[in-house]
Amino acid sequence: MNNLFARGVAGGLVLIAAAVLMALVAGNLSFRTAEANPHAGQSVNVVICCGEDLDLASDVVNGGFLPTTGPAGELGDFSFSGIEVADVSAANLAAFDTFVLNVASDELDCDISQLSAGQKADIVSFVGAGNKLIMYDSECVPETGFVDYSWLPFPFVTNNPGATGESGLDIVIVEDNTLSHNDAGDPHFINAAELNATTDAVGDMNVMVSLDPNWCVDITGINVNEVPGPVHTYARFGSVGSIGLMTYNGMDVDYMDDVEGTDWLRKIWVQELQQPFNPDNLPCAVPVAGISLTPETATNEIGSDHTVTAHITDLFGDPSPDVAVTFKVTDGPNTLNGDADTTDANGEATFTYTGDGGAGTDTIQACFTPAKPEAPEEIAALQEPQLACDTAAKTWVEPEATATPSPTPTVAAAALPPTGGSPSDGAGLPWLAIAAGVIAITSGGLVLAYRTRRIR
Repeated sequence: MNNLFARGVAGGLVLIAAAVLMALVAGNLSFRTAEANPHAGQSVNVVICCGEDLDLASDVVNGGFLPTTGPAGELGDFSFSGIEVADVSAANLAAFDTFVLNVASDELDCDISQLSAGQKADIVSFVGAGNKLIMYDSECVPETGFVDYSWLPFPFVTNNPGATGESGLDIVIVEDNTLSHNDAGDPHFINAAELNATTDAVGDMNVMVSLDPNWCVDITGINVNEVPGPVHTYARFGSVGSIGLMTYNGMDVDYMDDVEGTDWLRKIWVQELQQPFNPDNLPCAVPVAGISLTPETATNEIGSDHTVTAHITDLFGDPSPDVAVTFKVTDGPNTLNGDADTTDANGEATFTYTGDGGAGTDTIQACFTPAKPEAPEEIAALQEPQLACDTAAKTWVEPEATATPSPTPTVAAAALPPTGGSPSDGAGLPWLAIAAGVIAITSGGLVLAYRTRRIR
């Protein structure tokens, strides 16, 4: 926490200066829609929950809304519909490829318990069928202090500051991808510093404080509560051939479609819709829990050694040294193997074992206990126990058999009858006369004897 807070404070003067500069030049700037580019495999038919019409479903009760109109190549590429809570069902969702859960919508009003357990299961099944789920909970602060996401395949808890109108302490794009990018020359560029300086999207953002490695970090930061955590994340759910995509956006959207200059909030929303899915081709380079195990799969011969490397990172994607990591083969022919190691300066710890248990596939697990992000007492209690793990698979096969070469068969030479004359040597051997001389057939092979020319 101290390092993250220090990073936010260090950048504070820069952000304040940027805010002042933007305020000075705002009168000379005109509104521009988000500049993003369409992708093959992006969303097409989008349904937003929940409200009796699209306007109410896309409205945000705490301020702002999710825009649904725009030019071709942007929001004009999508067909939007609204849906009421009572109509959320597997049958009604079948007409869409993307479900937007606007927790702060007119009907839900930050109370996700209005959706029944069966309806939540239908949403999860919708994702598992290879579709997309986009979640927003702008400025929601339910009585519990956080929105209930325990029904998701990968549950999480957030720290929610509510509507303070303040800028955040820090925001960082951790992973360059098609959801956001640090390079101003990339079409997916998001100016995170400007987003923080000109809006309260970062100060009022809800950040993850429970860490599940199935969630991948896109953007992280520190909200006005001085709590660090991921604010824009994604995860995959499903089976081979139908891998759905879930994204979570905890930013405050008060200023979406209501700022001078480039609307970075709108652009993030557009890029969430433009993001391909099934497959998504996102790198997931930084898991929320900060652990990844490589290689993910490998095949070796029985009796050889195999090494896996655990990579531990913090919420900003930086290596975490001096972290204790435990390794264990939890399933397969070598289940008794296990060890522990401590990460080096590169945030890496290794485990090597010999596959002498026979043929089959091992499941290798690496785990560590992440440093718990600071959170209010009622939320901190939900963070225990907290163990972050990742797995890899190792297949052991029998060594290839070495082929024994077959001996070359010996073929007995057939004796040829004498063909006239008595050569000067080799009397008694069979001879074959040819133009160049004669060939004697002996037990050692064929011997060529040249004829002697007479010199006159």
